[in-house]
Amino acid sequence: MSYDADVIVVGGGLAGLSAAIQANREGLSTLVLERGEYSGAKNVSGGRMYVHALKELVNIEDAPFEKPITKETYVISCGTKRVTFSFSDPESRNSYSVLRAKFDPWLAKKAEEEGVIISYETLVSGAMRDNGITLRTNRGDLRAKIVIEADGVTAGVSRYLGLRNLSPDSLMLGVKEVIKPDVISDEGEAKVLVGFVDGLLGGAFSYVNKDTISLGATVKVNSLQSERVLARDLVELVREKLGIEGDILEYSAHLIPYYGYDKLPPVYAPNLLITGDAAGLLINDGFVIRGMDLAIGSGMIAGRAAKKILDQGDPTKTQVYEEMLNDSFVMKDMIIARRAFSLMNNERLFNAYPEILCSVLSRMFTVSGNRQRLLNVLIEEIKKRDLTLTETVKDLMEVL
Repeated sequence: MSYDADVIVVGGGLAGLSAAIQANREGLSTLVLERGEYSGAKNVSGGRMYVHALKELVNIEDAPFEKPITKETYVISCGTKRVTFSFSDPESRNSYSVLRAKFDPWLAKKAEEEGVIISYETLVSGAMRDNGITLRTNRGDLRAKIVIEADGVTAGVSRYLGLRNLSPDSLMLGVKEVIKPDVISDEGEAKVLVGFVDGLLGGAFSYVNKDTISLGATVKVNSLQSERVLARDLVELVREKLGIEGDILEYSAHLIPYYGYDKLPPVYAPNLLITGDAAGLLINDGFVIRGMDLAIGSGMIAGRAAKKILDQGDPTKTQVYEEMLNDSFVMKDMIIARRAFSLMNNERLFNAYPEILCSVLSRMFTVSGNRQRLLNVLIEEIKKRDLTLTETVKDLMEVL
């Protein structure tokens, strides 16, 4: 039986390129199939990358980052009231704002310089098992001993093989604009915006780039469906509330996995290793939202695992990939975030708690001759929303 490569990687984004670089370093013949005209043409993200995994993969001295994120800001909106707090660390270089249309081609060039073959404008339209996996593409059928799936949240290869169904309960929709304002901050700032999407289950964000701002919103798909809100209106709503003006250079939208550790889909099958968004790898623990470093990390592990699997002589036995993931930061961090992640699916977090916080602070900063203790004010505001202090403390403990 002839094969076109030891490993075929479906998807030329962060997970796919990382997998291909690592597999190539392991001495495996590797082919990447990317449906876009170039890597990054079809890839969308909010725009913040934690670089610890990338540093293990390549030298990042010439990486086309935008700005180091040195300031973290939370803005909680309740109608006309707002709560804002920030943390600043001018020396921080653990994460950067990025634009994928710039960054992904840079990483693809790194891969090609090491000998990885990338086939652009190659669309996978089917997959079948045939002493390996045969991929049906617009360039003909391609066969590999192992396929590394890095084709995003819709997980096309898994679905073609009958391994996956998509559910709105496990998906968020992200919408984003890149805006060129009249004035741009010198500091790289990331903002988490709570209460900016009018009661929908989700939130908003903004990142400062070199000369633009990435502004967007992420909302649970089933919440959009039930409220009948148009996705394109979300980011406009956020921009208007923030009062941001400037030329809109780019608009994009994409689906985001929102499984959490306890509901992750299978990450492997015979002859198949699943990485990044396709594997449902995303962390939201209230402090950070991470996907890109998990994509890079899982891709690197998949490249190493492919070598181990082929060396053992049976490419259908792929469980070692899951074992390697479990020993890595990828799954260890997913496990740590599991409780906080469940809270992120709690409607109270998006509606009741921002209102309680704003009302409590409003009352405490108001002097009217009828002063109350903070705890009494808090209990009163909690009761107004048919909650109990026990429920509130329990939710808080999920984060801690």
